Amino acid sequence: MLSARSPMLSARTVAVAPIILGLLVWASAGFAQDKGKSAGGDAVAQLYAAAKKEGTVVIWGPTDALIYQRMQEALDKQNPGIKIEHFESIPEPLVQRIIAESQAGKPAAVDIIQSGSLRALRPLIDRDMLAAYPGWEKDFGLDAVYANQRFVGAYNLTLPISYNTKMVSAKEAPKSWEDLADPKWKGRKIIIEARLVPFAMLGTEWGKPKTAELTKRILSQQPLIVQGGTTVANALAGGQVSIAVGTYAYTIERLKRQGAAVDWVAVSPLPVLTSAVGVLKTARHPNAARFFAGWMGTAEGQNIRYATTGQANEVGRTAIGAVAERIKAAQPAVILETDKTVATILEIQRELGKMLGALR
Repeated sequence: MLSARSPMLSARTVAVAPIILGLLVWASAGFAQDKGKSAGGDAVAQLYAAAKKEGTVVIWGPTDALIYQRMQEALDKQNPGIKIEHFESIPEPLVQRIIAESQAGKPAAVDIIQSGSLRALRPLIDRDMLAAYPGWEKDFGLDAVYANQRFVGAYNLTLPISYNTKMVSAKEAPKSWEDLADPKWKGRKIIIEARLVPFAMLGTEWGKPKTAELTKRILSQQPLIVQGGTTVANALAGGQVSIAVGTYAYTIERLKRQGAAVDWVAVSPLPVLTSAVGVLKTARHPNAARFFAGWMGTAEGQNIRYATTGQANEVGRTAIGAVAERIKAAQPAVILETDKTVATILEIQRELGKMLGALR
């Protein structure tokens, strides 16, 4: 095992002998590794030299250890001298541990914190515990930079409307969020993830009244409400329902590659979550942390993540992969989760949760 499920367990160091990385880019995507971008420019070269002196970067977050093994292999080949130590766990308890240990005067031994969504990291923003680094944008050329340079995007999670292609044709599939309120979908033909995140994100664009009214109409369709995006996706692939809301586009793309009769629609507006990484002000290896966080957002880092999991930046200049290509072709209005929208999303999510509870 290369990771620990709890931050209370010992670290598993992802340290491997230098080997030539055969990047497993999906054949269907047609993306090749864009070498050299992450190491371009004097500023990045100087940062790498400082990172190499520190020798280690410690990252906490939910990402599977296999990704960091692949990244370690690439670093050993292209930018040797930096060892990745990774603790795998869900972000919320990690964030609370970081805060508690900081308040006790014993900063946690971690350099980078990662989350599948910016919402989980908001307590660190509120407490000003993350170090700003303009170089991610200026020197690495990344555009997924948030909270006054305190976060850089690691990958996106797009939340579309998905459908079972054996039960619904592409022509019949909903083309808008309003289409979900059509009476033809009534009677447990739709499955919705219980946290209602896509609807909460729509509220940042539409406002609370319109969002609440449409969400109530859709919930009145007697949809199946379940916990977890994977549960949603599996029910759709298994033919238990016709339409799904609350699972990720990359998950549907993976199921398609495995032969499942599923597809998704790039509806407009299209909610897109941001998985972000931030460097703590108390980082023991600040230069290695800044370098590695920036490197993850470049072509090398994105291609490794995409080849390993199917995840990547799906919007913006560094977007790659099947989901990114479809978004680019459809050109929907995108509602991107940022530090400026997190509070509103959480507030609307709570209100919609109360509505769901009242309707049950």
